[in-house]
Amino acid sequence: MILWLTLAVVAGMLLAAGLAAVYLADSFTRSRRTRVQGTPADLGLRYEEIQFLTADRLTLRGWFMDSPGARATVVLVHDLGATRAERARSLLHLQRDYVRRGFSVFAFDLRGHGESGGKRDTLGRDERLDVQAAVAYVRRRAGGTPILLHGFGFGAALALEAVAYGTEVTGIIADSPFVSMRQFMRHEYRHAPAPVFALASFLARRVFRADMDAVQPIRAIERVSIPVLFIHNEGDHDVPPSNTLNLAAASMDPRVRVWIVSDLLGHGNAFSQTPEPYLRRCVQFVEELVPARTHTGAGSQAAG
Repeated sequence: MILWLTLAVVAGMLLAAGLAAVYLADSFTRSRRTRVQGTPADLGLRYEEIQFLTADRLTLRGWFMDSPGARATVVLVHDLGATRAERARSLLHLQRDYVRRGFSVFAFDLRGHGESGGKRDTLGRDERLDVQAAVAYVRRRAGGTPILLHGFGFGAALALEAVAYGTEVTGIIADSPFVSMRQFMRHEYRHAPAPVFALASFLARRVFRADMDAVQPIRAIERVSIPVLFIHNEGDHDVPPSNTLNLAAASMDPRVRVWIVSDLLGHGNAFSQTPEPYLRRCVQFVEELVPARTHTGAGSQAAG
């Protein structure tokens, strides 16, 4: 009788762990879609709504703001659970400020976010295609005009990964990136027992085709051969600034710049909290890479 009770208890515990892992795997990959709140028109900007396709034939949506005679185009990549117009980080205001300073801007929603297609997050495995497609769209549209990536959190990690795997841009502004998706997810779900987390990771990959080992900027950074400006809040408890410091150290590139924003709490909100110093740093970085207006006058064209 005791043996049967023991086996029943063990079986119950294994079943509970299995169900918990299934729940976690679903939670890992469930898109945190929110509505796009606002448009550039709210800030007096003219813009064009854009639809474009990724390599795996998914439709993404964004908008393009043209600055006549622009010296460069900035492609914004938002964080997990956000959109191209995220209010918490004042992304619309950042886009406006870039346009006012002579840069065109392309902002879009990653798959499973905002108005773009997709029902599940793949933890970076397929989202890298979104960044590649966004840069390809801008390349077709803007011709030889330099392109820069400006990403936040997950978006910053994707920017680093995309460049490491062949996406050609002039520079990257990486605001609050993590060293790896697995480490980030483990921190997010730190209360989950290690065996349950490991099983959930396996299920996410096998059932939902989401691989939390697909995005590892700490490894990719060695293949990033362009200047990077890292920005990170000193008081970021979601993604501690040690992530940025480790990435900068791993790059071994003397052109890498690091700005740890002192006495500022929160994740990826430096622009919304200190807009003038933030923009000054970003524009200075871009101007060093693109010191003169190099717009070739290439005609704009629609792409889908």
